[in-house]
Amino acid sequence: MAAVFELYADDVEWDMTRSAVPDMGVYTGHEGVRAFFREFWEAFEDYWAHAEEFIDAGDRVVVRVRQGGRGKGSGVDIEMPSYWQAYTLRNGKVVRVDIVRSAEDALGSGSPE
Repeated sequence: MAAVFELYADDVEWDMTRSAVPDMGVYTGHEGVRAFFREFWEAFEDYWAHAEEFIDAGDRVVVRVRQGGRGKGSGVDIEMPSYWQAYTLRNGKVVRVDIVRSAEDALGSGSPE
């Protein structure tokens, strides 16, 4: 994960508000994103995520992701539906990551005006 955070701007925003996960917000900065990951991964004994498709969208890179894992309490293996991540880049750093349900949403996403 250290290598991933080298790509993120110090004030990166990780926006889960349009994801399929209910009641999620915007996580700001490296510590905010780390807190999101800790909270999310807490439910898993084992977790995986695979990038399935990449789209060059100018100042954004859009990625279709498939994920799953084994529940910590249940021991049940699950695979979740694919979702999309839109990475907004500025000066060679990721400044925003939008987690959304469709390619259309990902291609239209970005910092709210």
